[in-house]
Amino acid sequence: MTQFAQLKQDPIFIIGAARSGTTWVYDILRNHPQVAGIYESWLFTPNNGVGSLFSDAHWPAKRSGLGNFMSREKVLQYSRELAVNIMAHAIESETQYLVEKSPNHVFAIPLIREIFPEAKFICVIRDGRDVAVSVRAAARSWSKDWRHSFGRSMWSSARAWKYAIQRARQEAQSLGNDYMEIRYEQIHEDPLTAYQIMFDFCQIAYDESVLQGIFTATDFSRNYKPGETKFRRGGRVGDWKHSFSLVDTLMFKQAAGDLLIDLGYERDHTWNANSNILPRKLGGQA
Repeated sequence: MTQFAQLKQDPIFIIGAARSGTTWVYDILRNHPQVAGIYESWLFTPNNGVGSLFSDAHWPAKRSGLGNFMSREKVLQYSRELAVNIMAHAIESETQYLVEKSPNHVFAIPLIREIFPEAKFICVIRDGRDVAVSVRAAARSWSKDWRHSFGRSMWSSARAWKYAIQRARQEAQSLGNDYMEIRYEQIHEDPLTAYQIMFDFCQIAYDESVLQGIFTATDFSRNYKPGETKFRRGGRVGDWKHSFSLVDTLMFKQAAGDLLIDLGYERDHTWNANSNILPRKLGGQA
């Protein structure tokens, strides 16, 4: 019997666009005394995980591939057994809940739900302009490989942000109450309330001392020294206003300006780098 049996529910998955604050939310949840965490396993992705077993190379059944000699249901069963045994390594004696954080699991939600039918998903949403600034800083320092993908340009960063959020919201239609969104800005504005929203969604009990302990352990100003070349740059809200050029502004509007409006970060397309408009919608369920 694996340690998985001591969990009260299927795992909770933190998803979203890269540099949106998924690590912060992961830290918040795993600092609960009954929660264990798995940081970026990529376990269900098509390129680095079991997702490749469910690609078009195998299904529908062809003369070659897995579908040639076994059923998809059997592959799903084996994949669940593998996932359970791998993820169980993070579980400790006091663990009752398990959180996994891989931003690009946003593209593996259907498979995750097949493997864990009652899995919950927390999608972290941050102003895409701040995301793009953070991606650009990372591509220049600790994650230079991003220069060849979504960190290649402002347009690429904006499109990647838009695509991830749109994909999450598309999948949310079938997830019902097992999906929620939390805004990065809301955690900044009112962290203790944001914690409560997330723990209530996860059905994880807490009290005031637990929330205060999490705040002490995860508050940016207490725990991290900001720096442009660091993984945790500083966690600022509205950083784009001091970083965007006119070209950046035009490129972002072209690539993802409509989503900024849909999410309530802007009222229309007239915003620019000198704008002082704050998000009108913060946190809550989709």
